[in-house]
Amino acid sequence: MTQRRMCGAVLAALLLALARVPAPAAGPPSAGGGSADFRDRFGGVGVQVAKPTGTFRVQKLGNRWVFVTPEGTAFWMLGVFAVDFGTQTYMDTIRRKYARPTDPPHLMAYNAQLVWGTQSCRRIKSWGFNALAEYIATYASPVRDLDYPGTPPMPEDARPPYVLLIRPSAYSLRNLNNLAPGPVKSLTWGIDPALHPDVAYWRGRTTPDVFDPNFEAWVKGAVGGGGPTPPNRALRLGISTDDVDDIFGWGPGPEIPTGRTHPHVGYFALVTAPSQTKGEPLGVTYTDTRVHTKYALRDFLRERYGSVDALNAAWRAGYTTFDSDGGWPAGKGLLDESGRSPWVGRDHSTLQAMTPAAQKDLDDFLYLYARKYFLSVTRPIRQGKPRGTPGYPLIMGPATLNGWSGLTRRPILKAAGEFLDVVQANLTRRNLEAAVASVGDLPITTWEGQPANPDSGLYAYANPGWGVMTQAERGRAYTENILARFNLRTAAGVHPVVGIKWWAWLDSWGEKTNWGLVSFLDNAYDAKEAVAARGTDPWGFRTGGEERNYGDFISAVRQANFALMLRLREGLLGGTRPVPKWDARSTGGWKR
Repeated sequence: MTQRRMCGAVLAALLLALARVPAPAAGPPSAGGGSADFRDRFGGVGVQVAKPTGTFRVQKLGNRWVFVTPEGTAFWMLGVFAVDFGTQTYMDTIRRKYARPTDPPHLMAYNAQLVWGTQSCRRIKSWGFNALAEYIATYASPVRDLDYPGTPPMPEDARPPYVLLIRPSAYSLRNLNNLAPGPVKSLTWGIDPALHPDVAYWRGRTTPDVFDPNFEAWVKGAVGGGGPTPPNRALRLGISTDDVDDIFGWGPGPEIPTGRTHPHVGYFALVTAPSQTKGEPLGVTYTDTRVHTKYALRDFLRERYGSVDALNAAWRAGYTTFDSDGGWPAGKGLLDESGRSPWVGRDHSTLQAMTPAAQKDLDDFLYLYARKYFLSVTRPIRQGKPRGTPGYPLIMGPATLNGWSGLTRRPILKAAGEFLDVVQANLTRRNLEAAVASVGDLPITTWEGQPANPDSGLYAYANPGWGVMTQAERGRAYTENILARFNLRTAAGVHPVVGIKWWAWLDSWGEKTNWGLVSFLDNAYDAKEAVAARGTDPWGFRTGGEERNYGDFISAVRQANFALMLRLREGLLGGTRPVPKWDARSTGGWKR
């Protein structure tokens, strides 16, 4: 049986087990959310599983991990990334669409953006989503009035829980807002271009020098010293510490082939220059020129081997000292290593030129590097309190490990499991056991995305290799994927996935890819809004005006989201309610 047929069989079996309760219709919710809408005010399933604490947390119920809302009800995250403006063209669209003629001219654009933010949250909630993932525009933030005093608050019915993103691996490199004594360096910027032809690409990526004290100092400034979540932050699901796109080397390693393999960060530490005076890609200069991660590797190897002769024997190397002898990049000392030594080689992914002992040393140092990262981002938030302390925000780590459904190197996953409350990592049948073996028994959220360029506002551009042809196919893929994540179970019988995050709210003009729930004209891909004919949405805002009529993705998304939540609800209720059937052969959806 092919993999797709197997997925289809699993999907059909799963759908046939779902409760026969109509999914709430799109549009403005009734005061109680509709008679069929069982969701609580946070978007959870309305089943009490713990005492209220006022903040989100995670809990293992039997063999399934779940989020728990501030009121103690079970919650499975269905989030949307990047509810943001995306492009100036889209911003102009939403200003026209949501402008109120009665507003004073100088407030018209500002108020239109506020209305857009509120409506975007209402729309994703009507489609069965219950959270805002990373990259949220200020106007769409459910706590916009708290972040920017004087901003009108978002109406209560529109406000979903959200994930706060602090992103030190990008922002500490320019010392954004001067939160640290100085900027942090990137290991990639100190690599010799004469030896590494990939360096031009690497310089466009960043691998932060996490051993630099400025790295943790920046995090401390960003989170305001940490501490308990204030009462008015009850909607905060947790803190995402970074985007893995900003930590080059934390994507897929070579263990599971994906066609994309990230370099080994230990290799970067070994071959990068021991000092930098300028960060040319950002136009910053350093008063502290030391690359602390390179020195941390030196100290680690000196402590492990004791003498340079012992290191040379293990590595089959010819270093004269652990320090510098002649200067980087051509000297004879360990600090002078630039990748020119034959015992190091230039295979930055598998390290094949290095001895098994050297490979193990760099793997062990990679664990120390990752551990230092996680310590630096969690310590300012927890302030010495044990993780899971009531009142402290969940720390979710970078989004998202295991890129392209591969496997991030195990030392990184191991360190993540030691520090995080929730791990953000893509999980599939192929990488599940390896990932969980490294991370441990922890809750995990996954990344989801699926384009269909030919049936979208980006029809003129080539479909990505993993894309499908129509919005209907896209809806089927979404359904298969999120229900498969919900159903994932380890060999130990544990369901680790506590939610998914969909990429993204809007199509991407930069990537020319149909990632979005909505088009560049702010029309939902539901075969009603993203069409040529003009119309209005359930709230009375205008729709249509597309070059073509595009298919229906949203209906499948809504059905799948509510199906998943009903599955969780019925499971928690212990089968005390009748479980009618879903007609998998019908396009009509729920059957009474």
